Amino acid sequence: MTSRTQYKQKVGQFQKKKLSKELLYSVFSSKQVQRKFPIQAALHIVLDGALVGILITVAIMSFVALHSQYLWTKSFTKLETTRDLNRRTLESTSILESYLLKNQKLSRNLVPTKAEDLIYVDRPKPEETKKSFDVTLKSRFLEKISSFPVKSGY
Repeated sequence: MTSRTQYKQKVGQFQKKKLSKELLYSVFSSKQVQRKFPIQAALHIVLDGALVGILITVAIMSFVALHSQYLWTKSFTKLETTRDLNRRTLESTSILESYLLKNQKLSRNLVPTKAEDLIYVDRPKPEETKKSFDVTLKSRFLEKISSFPVKSGY
């Protein structure tokens, strides 16, 4: 029985024993380490600075990459919108052209011709063209005014 109690006492001694504060300060004190191992301390300072620099560089590069991706996405969205508007414009133009060609009376009156059937006319003089244009413009204007129906009332 005595051996058991002695064993418990020895175990208790090791478990309750704490490191002294002086030992802790002496082991982890940076000033003492710098005095004892100046090259190793300088190497640690350099490596710590390099790691902080790398972390800052990674953070900056991540920001730049994300910002450029945002700008590219924004530009691509504008490009898609422009392409869609261009496609819609072409579709509406083709629909209007087909509608006009179907409903145009002039196209039924035209006759296919050949180069031999063409008649070449001399260009008119500018003075004569201006006079005839003024006369025809006045006559057209008077015809339009006279062709309007008269509305009764106010």
